[in-house]
Amino acid sequence: SLAMLSAEHQAVVDALAGRKREVLVLRYYGGLSEAEIAEAAGITRGTVKSTASRALDTVARVMAERSSGR
Repeated sequence: SLAMLSAEHQAVVDALAGRKREVLVLRYYGGLSEAEIAEAAGITRGTVKSTASRALDTVARVMAERSSGR
């Protein structure tokens, strides 16, 4: 249902704070490259890659918790 998707989306957004949220939004919603994100955020490309990886791990954990009913 749309209500469930909305709740799942909100849980993911709530779990991602600060730089993790910024990097994922720029990458997956903004369509920016790692180099463009690094320049826009004032961080290195390596930091973009590691932050995106940690953020995706967080998303996976939140989604697993939500699907298991936690």
